[in-house]
Amino acid sequence: MLEGKIIKFYREFQGLKQKDLGDGICSSTHISKIERGLTEVSGETIDFLCRRLGIEMEAEIENYREIEQLLKEWQDAIVKKLKPRVESIKRQLQGFNLLHMQDFYRLYTLILARYYLFVGEGRMVDGLVEEISAWTDVTSYEKNLLLHVKGLYHLSVKNNYVEALACLKEINLEGYPNQECYYDLALAYHSLNSRVLAFFHANKALQYFTKIRSFSRIIEAEMLMVIQLEQSEDHPALSQEYHRLIEMTEDYGLEHQKAMLYHNVAYLYLRNAEYQKASEFYKKSMDAREKNHPNYLGSFEGYVNALTKEGKTSRENLLALVKQGLDLSKSSNSSTFVHIFMMHFYYLSNSMDRYYVYLEEEAFPYFKGKGYMLLVEHYAVVLFDYYMEKNDMEKANRFVGPVINKFRRNNQFV
Repeated sequence: MLEGKIIKFYREFQGLKQKDLGDGICSSTHISKIERGLTEVSGETIDFLCRRLGIEMEAEIENYREIEQLLKEWQDAIVKKLKPRVESIKRQLQGFNLLHMQDFYRLYTLILARYYLFVGEGRMVDGLVEEISAWTDVTSYEKNLLLHVKGLYHLSVKNNYVEALACLKEINLEGYPNQECYYDLALAYHSLNSRVLAFFHANKALQYFTKIRSFSRIIEAEMLMVIQLEQSEDHPALSQEYHRLIEMTEDYGLEHQKAMLYHNVAYLYLRNAEYQKASEFYKKSMDAREKNHPNYLGSFEGYVNALTKEGKTSRENLLALVKQGLDLSKSSNSSTFVHIFMMHFYYLSNSMDRYYVYLEEEAFPYFKGKGYMLLVEHYAVVLFDYYMEKNDMEKANRFVGPVINKFRRNNQFV
């Protein structure tokens, strides 16, 4: 009985014992049965109990139903990345005492964790994940939402793509009908340089986002699919796809997605030695974000890399940019970019021996431990070439072996 749950919540909220609430109205045993929904109770008794608690039962039942609906709408708005709506619902929810009753607390906490991940406040999630992980007797929905939250946490805060993938793969969509997780799976596979699986899951996410008519997420899924095709030789076609998506974001005012597309088309130009265009679009991506945005550092590093390869910016100015990048990486606690900017520093300082020592002893083990397969494969080849030039075959083979093994095929040719 809903009335019993509400009475129990407000009794405990006000620090009353059952005998105190029932004094002069009914026995504490009867209060216990009312709270557990084990007995029929007259409207008159409910009225007396509500007066003592200082609540109106009809209003509280309305509040209960509204919280149920708002939590559903809040999660839906987060999935669709409708930030004004997300913030509006969060403010509405904060006005309800009932939000902290047992029926809502766990779901609210899980969605709150998703909210913090959505707005880029990953540090707020640390304590929540620890609390949530200790829960027992969770529902199927809560269990799968928890897996999704943990997957996103490892993906966007801890940058532990292997752990993120493990959590996301465990989600059972029968108990959690939120196919948005296909996008997050695609992102995890992409981060581990598993292009086929990334494309496959991004395509499934695209179908879901189309079904729920989330235009911004449609663009994100399409963009992720295009990224997986960057190894192809049809660079002009890929560039056209990026610019088509950029035009769409401009038409619909999707600034976040536009910044992402600027970054990705910049990387396409970088890969194809069009360094001036690459630096131009990395700069556009930077200008579209605040410096504390999680993706700002990536665009900043790409900008420095493109300018370095273009060769038209003075070494002094490049080193000044690298110092800015290092300072920003340290203040953001981003070990990944600390390592990358340190390598920029040694490279631009013509300290190549120190560059290779730092790469082998500091950066490469870190990238490998984090599961950054794209970086691992790239720098394995860099270190292979370095030791081949030094005629150190033992070390050269140590770095290239895992890369070669990845491309072995069990073919049965002569």
